[in-house]
Amino acid sequence: MKPISNDIRELIVAAKERGEKDKNIAQWFNVSTRSVQTIWKLYRESGDIQPTPFPGAKPRITDKQIAEIDAFVEKNPDATLEEIIEELQLPIKKSRLSVILNGMDYNFKKRRSTQKIN
Repeated sequence: MKPISNDIRELIVAAKERGEKDKNIAQWFNVSTRSVQTIWKLYRESGDIQPTPFPGAKPRITDKQIAEIDAFVEKNPDATLEEIIEELQLPIKKSRLSVILNGMDYNFKKRRSTQKIN
């Protein structure tokens, strides 16, 4: 979901300062009553109306590790996902490594016994 724009946030704060009710403000700006309350609380506590960043998982793998993966695969093109994870001691699962390698435009074999198609 997209954060509410700063223009609308300023108008919400101005309306709250005038003493308008949360329900009316929410209807005027087509936002939820909870959003009005959250913006007002943020403004009262910090004096700022900027939206807070969306929470999310922090990356488990760094840019340096991605470069190490790239270098390792260049040297060992037949390495399996398990071997790459074990050799580089990566804190990720095979599925995540597969996504990373696909993003680097690497194709890989599913099994060692599978022949590479030229």
